[in-house]
Amino acid sequence: MSFDKATKSLAKQLDPAGDLIPVQSIIDQIHFRPFCLVARKRKNYWWQSCPYNKTEYKLGDVMLSGDLAAKLDIQDSGQITIVDQADGTLEGDIAGNVVDSTAVQVMGNASMSHARSVKLKKIHICPQLLDSVRRDGKIDLNHDFIKQTKAMQKDLYVITEAVEAVEEAKFEESNKTEGSIFYETYIKLKLEGGRGSKKEIIIPKACILAFRAKRLLIRDGSLGISHFPRDKTGTFDKARIGMCTPGHAGIKMAGKTRQMDIIAPKLIPKEKSKALQKEVEQECAQLSMLSSNLRDKFLTGLLAIMKENDFLQELELQLEQGLECTDQFKLKTGKPEFQDLVDNLQDSNGTMFTELADAVLYLLQALHELTEFQLMLLVESVEKKILNEQLALVGSILDNDFSEGEGEFTVDAQLLSEEELNITGAMITMSGATVKKNGSSLAGTGNPAAFPALSALYVALYALNALST
Repeated sequence: MSFDKATKSLAKQLDPAGDLIPVQSIIDQIHFRPFCLVARKRKNYWWQSCPYNKTEYKLGDVMLSGDLAAKLDIQDSGQITIVDQADGTLEGDIAGNVVDSTAVQVMGNASMSHARSVKLKKIHICPQLLDSVRRDGKIDLNHDFIKQTKAMQKDLYVITEAVEAVEEAKFEESNKTEGSIFYETYIKLKLEGGRGSKKEIIIPKACILAFRAKRLLIRDGSLGISHFPRDKTGTFDKARIGMCTPGHAGIKMAGKTRQMDIIAPKLIPKEKSKALQKEVEQECAQLSMLSSNLRDKFLTGLLAIMKENDFLQELELQLEQGLECTDQFKLKTGKPEFQDLVDNLQDSNGTMFTELADAVLYLLQALHELTEFQLMLLVESVEKKILNEQLALVGSILDNDFSEGEGEFTVDAQLLSEEELNITGAMITMSGATVKKNGSSLAGTGNPAAFPALSALYVALYALNALST
């Protein structure tokens, strides 16, 4: 089990509503403590579970008032214990609260197990202290970090609370699949051949696992805090601190359009689905324009990454760094199965093809949101040439309204065979929706947490389909 998969699962269990952000890198976790500054990724998409990049600075480092910065303190909210074990049946317990369980019936020679027991505590900034910092604090506008962040038109956020491991813990996951696994959601997942793995990760004491953050608003050195997620005012926008511009896709600044959230939160479901479709078409346009030979090379490399997804996050981070770097940045891989993909993203001198790299990064970010089993099923879907049918089906589900509450849906699935429908239904189930077969249709129930997860699945289906045609 990788660190980012462990923290993503933990964040979802602790906060089903989805605003607790999982830390992706165990090496960088120290940069996600309260008062640390984080920045939005180069491009942020609303369906991403972690749209932030670390910085090397804390709020006190960029403030003029040393006395005030010295008073910045963190509060301890007490301990939480999570015990989660599975060996055929998944059971969960968070501090005595009941958690939904999913039963897994093991058939044939298939087996799955995982275990984790971790003691956590929430550490946070006292709201009164945050108010005093906002009221009395001044930002050093001559600080190199602040000047560069403003020049790059990035937003800055301060971490206000975090989840910290109280003691060392071990997360384990093992599976061996040679038969089929039947989920209680009535989806029968057939996996041919054998697949076995055992993964574990040691979480050190005091490790930060997840966090919440608030956007900073900086005007002529004065400091403000945006307390509402739908406030789209940027950190350095030339506007009054606290000004709220909800629902806007962009804000005009000095003759440029500053990209904010792609999807306006008040769109009705079908408009939201159409907006997502438009976004995907634009972001993946370069993939569709590749020659047949290059599409084959890219698809082969991406399928290899999906089968051995430890390289997925590494390539994603390399592309983000390369696209932001003003100097020459050489993509690297030590594995021949990925070499064609990497080589065709840059010229012989290491200069990156920006638009093409953007499109590949967009796909990698979507793949990063999916589970290991979803990636396996996507590989099988490519081989069975059913991506186009799956894309239409998932798009139809997203036309339904469950982005702000639980909602039911029924979608036509007559173009898929029994086996293909099982594969598709399993992928949808793993995104958080509950589905069952109803003749040639899929009927199900979605919830707010499933909406961004299904949107990420839609992105992956679209991009892979563009490379497969």
